[in-house]
Amino acid sequence: MTPFRVLVVDDEAPARAKVKRLLAGDERFALAGEASDGPEALAQVEALQPDLLVLDVQMPGLTGFEVLASLDPDACPAIIFSTAHDAFALQAFEAHAVDYLLKPYDLGRFRKALDKAEALLRGKRREPERLRALLATARLERLVVKVGEGWVPLRVDDVWHLAADDKYVRVRTAQGEHLVRQSLRTLEERLDPARFIRVHRGDLVNLEAVTRLEPWTHGDGILVLRDGTTVVLSRTHREEFLRRWGLET
Repeated sequence: MTPFRVLVVDDEAPARAKVKRLLAGDERFALAGEASDGPEALAQVEALQPDLLVLDVQMPGLTGFEVLASLDPDACPAIIFSTAHDAFALQAFEAHAVDYLLKPYDLGRFRKALDKAEALLRGKRREPERLRALLATARLERLVVKVGEGWVPLRVDDVWHLAADDKYVRVRTAQGEHLVRQSLRTLEERLDPARFIRVHRGDLVNLEAVTRLEPWTHGDGILVLRDGTTVVLSRTHREEFLRRWGLET
C-alpha cells in the first residue's frame, strides 16, 4: 500500500522537526518535503503534489490561509492546520479542515488527525466545496502570483482588474499582469464586495481603479481605469455598478 505523501509547512524548525518525528512512526504516511514559509509551500505543492498538508496558520510573509487561497480548490491536498494560537481561526475553520491541531499536541492527538486524513483520502474525496467554504470565511487581503520560479504576494488594494482567461484569471495591477490558476467565481467569493464588483460575465474591477465611465452601445458602457485601459460594463451589471460607484440612477 503506497503511503500518502505529506508536506509539512511551518516557519519554526523545531515545529517541523516534531511533525516529521511523529510522521516517521506511521506507515500510512510518508514525508514528501517541508517548507518554512508560504511562497516555499506553494512551490513545493506544485513540485511534489502532496496528498496532505500539515500547515501552520501564522507565518511571516503569507499566512496559511493565504497559501490555501492560492491553491486550486479542485486539486488541493487535504489540510491539517497546526498552530499555537488564533482562537478565532479555531472556531471558524474547525468545521471545514480535516483537523485543527493546537500546539503543543502529543502523538495521540496527532494520530487522531492522521486517522481523519486517511479516512478522507481513502475515500478519494478532496471535497473542493469544503475548501471553498473554508476560504469564504475570511476576506482575501493578498493574492499570491507566480513570477518566474517563485511566488510573490500582491496586495488586493493594488489589483485593478480581474478577467477570466480559460482556466486562469488575468490579474492587472499598476506593475503589470499576472495569471492565477483559480476561477473568477472563487476569487469573487473571497474579495471584499465593498471594493470589487462584477461588471461583465468575465470581469471584476476595483471600484477605486475606475476613473471614468463612457457610454457605448445598447446600454453597455466603457470603464476607463487608472492606466487608461478599458473594461466593458455590460447593461446587466450597469445599475449595480452605478449604485456602488456612487452615481444615482
